[in-house]
Amino acid sequence: MTSQTSFKPAVDRRKPRQKNQPKDYGWTLYLIIITLLMFAGFFISHGHPYKPGDKVGYNLGLAGGLMILTLLLYPMRKRIGIMKNWAPLPKWFKWHMAFGILGPALIMFHSAFTIGSINAGVALICMLLVSGSGIFGRFFYTKIHCGLYGRHATHKQLQEDLDGSGDVKSIFSFAPGIQKKLVEYHDYAINSSIAGKVKVWNILTLGIRAKWLSIVLIRALEEAMYGDAHEKKWNDAQMKRLDELFYQNEKFIRSYLYAVRDLAQFGTYEKLFSLWHIFHVPFVYMLVFSAIWHVIAVHMY
Repeated sequence: MTSQTSFKPAVDRRKPRQKNQPKDYGWTLYLIIITLLMFAGFFISHGHPYKPGDKVGYNLGLAGGLMILTLLLYPMRKRIGIMKNWAPLPKWFKWHMAFGILGPALIMFHSAFTIGSINAGVALICMLLVSGSGIFGRFFYTKIHCGLYGRHATHKQLQEDLDGSGDVKSIFSFAPGIQKKLVEYHDYAINSSIAGKVKVWNILTLGIRAKWLSIVLIRALEEAMYGDAHEKKWNDAQMKRLDELFYQNEKFIRSYLYAVRDLAQFGTYEKLFSLWHIFHVPFVYMLVFSAIWHVIAVHMY
């Protein structure tokens, strides 16, 4: 680095990008609370404070069963014409996920974390399959949508977002090493993604490589931008300006790497989400029939 003006392209040529979706910390907190309650319930159940068939156990099972039954309202809301104007779809999806976790949790409390009969065991296994597959489905969903409650993304949209982030070669003209690494990662990621084929290995390697590169390149960026500043004893105003440029370039490196990763992985996640639907729907039917049979068996015998 020879002068402060060499960093101006990092600011002047950068195009505005769409704002990132805020992280859903409420959902994370919700999962933590449910998990803690499950652990507490498991240990408390060893003292046999109630039984699945008594008043407490029965009401827990009734509440959990009704919540699981309401999960069918979400797909009905999407497909039945008369229901398409009943509240925004993201709100339905939100409650679908919330009840998809809380309902099975209440059923586990209802069973006192034990299996008392064959029909109860079948119903419990089906419930766990549906709940577990739902967690995977949520993960795939977030990878092909704009946020948890956003619209479905497209490969074209992701490409446009990446193109609009700025030109790597002009932004990092002062640091050829960083420029080269970013271009190499882009070419490797795009070339390794083959449309129509599920390449799970790419999901793992591209994500790990993006994280590792972000750490390495930010260290290289710090050396490239601050190397001469300390030797030449820049004043406070110059250092403040340099800090601003550094944070902008640091943010660009992270966002660029993750944007390339998302673009390369998009087709794989779309395929996985499609395959997930094929398995998830039969699990739901299995759960409904096994739950109905369990309720009938309990009240008849």
